[in-house]
Amino acid sequence: MADTFKRRLGQVADHIAQPTPAFVQALEAKFPADQLSLDEVTRSRFGTSFGSLTPPAAPSVVVHAESTADVVATLAIAREYNVVVIPVGGRTSLEGQFSVESSCTCDFGPAKTSLGATKETQKPATRPTIHLSLSNMDKVLAVHAADSQAVVEPGVGWESLNKHLADHGIPLFFPIDPAPRAEFGGMVGVGGSGTNAVGYGTMRGEWIQGMEVVLMSGEVINTRGSSRSRKSSTGWDVGRLFLGSEGTLGIITKLVVRLAPVAPLSVALTSFPTVALAVSAVVDIIAAGLAPTSLELLDGTSIRGLNMSEILPYALPEEPTVLLRFTSALPAATQAALQKADEIVQKHGGKQLTIGKDEKENELIWRARKNQYWSQQMLVGEGCQTLITDCCVPISRLAEFVERSEVDVNASGLLAPIVAHIGDGNVHRAILFKAAPGATEPPPEVVVLASKLSKLAIELEGTCAGEHGIGVKKRQYLKHELGKGTLKVMRDVKNMLDPLGLLNPGKVLYEREEDE
Repeated sequence: MADTFKRRLGQVADHIAQPTPAFVQALEAKFPADQLSLDEVTRSRFGTSFGSLTPPAAPSVVVHAESTADVVATLAIAREYNVVVIPVGGRTSLEGQFSVESSCTCDFGPAKTSLGATKETQKPATRPTIHLSLSNMDKVLAVHAADSQAVVEPGVGWESLNKHLADHGIPLFFPIDPAPRAEFGGMVGVGGSGTNAVGYGTMRGEWIQGMEVVLMSGEVINTRGSSRSRKSSTGWDVGRLFLGSEGTLGIITKLVVRLAPVAPLSVALTSFPTVALAVSAVVDIIAAGLAPTSLELLDGTSIRGLNMSEILPYALPEEPTVLLRFTSALPAATQAALQKADEIVQKHGGKQLTIGKDEKENELIWRARKNQYWSQQMLVGEGCQTLITDCCVPISRLAEFVERSEVDVNASGLLAPIVAHIGDGNVHRAILFKAAPGATEPPPEVVVLASKLSKLAIELEGTCAGEHGIGVKKRQYLKHELGKGTLKVMRDVKNMLDPLGLLNPGKVLYEREEDE
């Protein structure tokens, strides 16, 4: 006890003796105190991510931007002092998109951590790093209802935008539905999607119709100039560069987003003897032109966890289950689509559709789907952790992916239930495990299984990242999936827009080409 006290006292003395780094002094001179976080608690919170299994690492400082000018000023200081800048928002990313990289071997020691921080409690940043939080840039700047558009800042969440529209009696909504706390800056950064992708597409579709972006040089650009037109064939689609760039090419400070009309929803579910039969039914539903907004698959193991959670007032058969959503302004059209879907389902050996009888039951069924992360963990019990995989394959190869991945799961001895956006082939196997006390990374067998699944998806003409992005966890697969030529173009663009390598380095692409 006395030795621990002396060690901590020595760390405090070291901290007091060390001068404040010059870049922090520059930030303190530029920003008011309430826009800077230097305390250990806040920095540690920003160094971790819910659901991500990347080892925690606190940034040197958090800057809370409130305007485009704040972003420009932060980048100017970063350029002057050669400091890394990592833009952050809702911090729901799973692949280490805003983790502090440790490619530099320099160690700034106690002087670069908050009072009392130790290597035992918090991994120190190995490069001076600013987390540039955009969450306070959370204004809905304009709604152009007649154009089905809204202009938002990057800290606006998709849920908060939809609430804003509903509160103002505007019958429009933003249909892409990733994690509940996701904000537009990050949603664009990873090119995310959600349960509505089969009907509405993803963030890489035309839901983003213009962006204001601050480049590392400090220049502010608008990817479509002053245009808000629904379509344009003017020049290159510069905005596409930043979709999925994960904060490595520029920092998004404003977005023009497309909205969809609100229409009544109907929810139904059914189950099948096998995943292969479920896939066959879904392929026919899509081919029939029924245009569902959502088609989701839960395997029997996931249903067992759902039943244990008792979210629904009734138990479901523990077999592959498909959830369907249809929407239309014309109730008769929805009813006809459900009737035809029921015929297709039963033709492929599925049970008769159970259709939500009212809006309350519809919401309950979909809440059960959205709470799968938690109900799956009940299968392992207290202390369970989850590594969520994000493979996506052509729908025609989905059944093969599930069947072959089941062999790998069984061989691993791990539990990895399935939740899939079956309508677009995006499969999330949730690898469940209990980590050793104090561990900050998954056990080796979990990592090996996740790697096998990613490689299998690529082998089946798919991708290792359907909607969660690359971060630091999926970089190793890009050469195989995209090819050397594409990676070279990506690297050339990165070097042109960020020649100092200060914008979220080591994400998407390795910092060194030889590591690919």
